[in-house]
Amino acid sequence: MLLDRYDFYDLHAVLVAIRANPSAEYNAEILKAIISVLDKPQGTNIVEANIIRDLLKPVNIIDKELYSWVYINNAYTYGQRLEKNEFYYSVLSKAFVKLLFFLERQEYDIVHDLADALHNIPVFIADEKKDFKKLVKLEFDFYNKKYKKDLWKELTS
Repeated sequence: MLLDRYDFYDLHAVLVAIRANPSAEYNAEILKAIISVLDKPQGTNIVEANIIRDLLKPVNIIDKELYSWVYINNAYTYGQRLEKNEFYYSVLSKAFVKLLFFLERQEYDIVHDLADALHNIPVFIADEKKDFKKLVKLEFDFYNKKYKKDLWKELTS
């Protein structure tokens, strides 16, 4: 299943919401659902709208304000672009797995900082940014310095 650019914008919104409330009890369920989609083989050109939104609707999300967009289906009449680059899916999957790892250990400060470092990656993908690696590394700078990590290397190896 291929995601379209609007699904990547939805992933951005999820990361922003997790950053805003890293200890929300439903975050683990959201992350597991997203990981299941990102880990599926990306071998079809069938366009399905609202994949991320439909995935999150059954989750018992208490903060309806942060996730109000989930309950509105979008109808796209123009400009749908399916992302076929498996590298992007792999990076995002590893990123969401890493978030889930720290969430399950209740390390909410790290969850916040990691979501902050990751939140623009889906937008860079959706907007087809030319200097993807350079932009992502800039986003990771604070996290890498604070935790003495190389997040790019962790997500791409």
